[in-house]
Amino acid sequence: MGTRDDRLDDGTPAGGVGTITRPAQEPDAGLATPAGLRREGTDAPPRVPPQRAGRRTARPLAGQAASTQAPDVALRHTQRMPFFLLLCCLLGGALISALVISTTLAAGSFQITRLQQANSALATQRQRLQQAVAAAQSAQVIEQRALQLGMRPVGELRFIDLKTGKIETDAGSGAVAAIDVPGYTP
Repeated sequence: MGTRDDRLDDGTPAGGVGTITRPAQEPDAGLATPAGLRREGTDAPPRVPPQRAGRRTARPLAGQAASTQAPDVALRHTQRMPFFLLLCCLLGGALISALVISTTLAAGSFQITRLQQANSALATQRQRLQQAVAAAQSAQVIEQRALQLGMRPVGELRFIDLKTGKIETDAGSGAVAAIDVPGYTP
């Protein structure tokens, strides 16, 4: 049968309610099995109770080599963690960049649309103003405006003769031909 081990690897006494007993070695089994846990009449391996978290474990059982796979697996996981974090950061940065670019392009698109509408409205206003100036320069509009300001059209031209002081008209009297302009010779 089995013996009770009252001390752990570091020499401290193992005490308390849940103390694990060390199983006895079976010389022909090759694997150590806890005494009293094998069921009679079955060839199934015995069920070993799970260890509780936070407890210190005893030395490995005789016939079992110390497992070196657990530290390798933990080491592999710790080596993969920075790579995983780098990938997460890169993907997150790419998503944020795509969001910023999309938002900026949408805002620029709205501004372009607004400016094109303003440009169209200003072009329409310019055409209306050019039409108003062209209409204001017509002879009929100028005449009506002059009448509103109190101006009257001249019926016939009158000239004042400064030598004689008389007012003469050019209506059929030939006075236009009699005007002497210095430097003019007909």
